Amino acid sequence: MNDLPDSASPAGTNNPTNTPIIQSGTGVGSISKEIEGGVGLSEAGLHDVSGQEMELPKEVAAVGVKVQPTTVTIPQPVAQMGVISAGTNVPAQPAPAVALPLTDDQIAVGLKASITSSIRWLAEWCVLRLKQLHKKIIKSP
Repeated sequence: MNDLPDSASPAGTNNPTNTPIIQSGTGVGSISKEIEGGVGLSEAGLHDVSGQEMELPKEVAAVGVKVQPTTVTIPQPVAQMGVISAGTNVPAQPAPAVALPLTDDQIAVGLKASITSSIRWLAEWCVLRLKQLHKKIIKSP
């Protein structure tokens, strides 16, 4: 049992006096780094395969794994209700046109009117409607 390495000594060396062994270059003030031997991203040849469909190996398919389709077909009854597909290739729809009963100048005048005036509340309603549509009032100089 005396031939086992001591915890204070490096593996494979006998140190009968149990004195700590300091290896060169590992003392206080020395700088040492580990160098990774990995492959950089530019060397790996990575490329995007998110839009491509790939076949599953026979072993994976035998377990019961199935490939999910990248496109979804909308059933006929749902399409008749007006549902359209959404995704990265669907064109954006233009913003709806806003028809307010007052012009921007009339709204500005109405906001300065008395709170008992009906024009004030019509102007406030127009401002609320514009805020709901994320629009702003154009102020003339």
